[in-house]
Amino acid sequence: MNTLAQRIKQFRKAKHLTQQALAIACGWESQSRVGNYERGIREPNLADIERMATALGVTLGDLLEGTEESSTTPSTNISFARRALEGAVPVVGYAQLGVNGYFEALDFPAGHGDGYLNIHSDDPKSYGLKVTGDSMHPRIKNGEYVLVEPSKAYFSGDEVMVRTTNGRTMIKEFIYLRDGMYRFDSVNAEHAPIHIAEDEIEHIHLVGGILKSSRFMHTTKK
Repeated sequence: MNTLAQRIKQFRKAKHLTQQALAIACGWESQSRVGNYERGIREPNLADIERMATALGVTLGDLLEGTEESSTTPSTNISFARRALEGAVPVVGYAQLGVNGYFEALDFPAGHGDGYLNIHSDDPKSYGLKVTGDSMHPRIKNGEYVLVEPSKAYFSGDEVMVRTTNGRTMIKEFIYLRDGMYRFDSVNAEHAPIHIAEDEIEHIHLVGGILKSSRFMHTTKK
């Protein structure tokens, strides 16, 4: 089996999961995303490949290994993931900054946004987001890129990307976890520190760097 679409379907069936069950395990509301990926209508970005790999109990490499690419135009998102495994960092979407320091992490439309950050990361799950908006100015400026390294540990004083169970996403400074309560300080001094209960956190990923737009490189097409 050569294509990513076929591998997703094979691993799903091996786990005796329906498309709906896999979608739920990945935190998606509808099975249509899984269906589109399995039919090859859409290509998953790196973040979605990671979610499916975790839900299916396989590694990122298991889903990517042996993936067949076009002889004329390489699959952008698969190329991203392979670059991540090799050290360079794929840009998988953008962060539309909003009020109070929150932002929405959005995928690029299929066939758009292909490129990577010209920086080494030894985290195979690392990825980049392009920042749009000014709510985190001056720490993060419009048009800059955020390097996210999910596999790395974070400590007090580190900047992290936090996603809550109610869907809020933000970049904050991790201060402490005490008595089941996280404290995060804002990267924008105009926003007060916030406290979030441990059971309200979906994930916390280390922000390994904030990069200028000059670090972005377009994927080279064959």
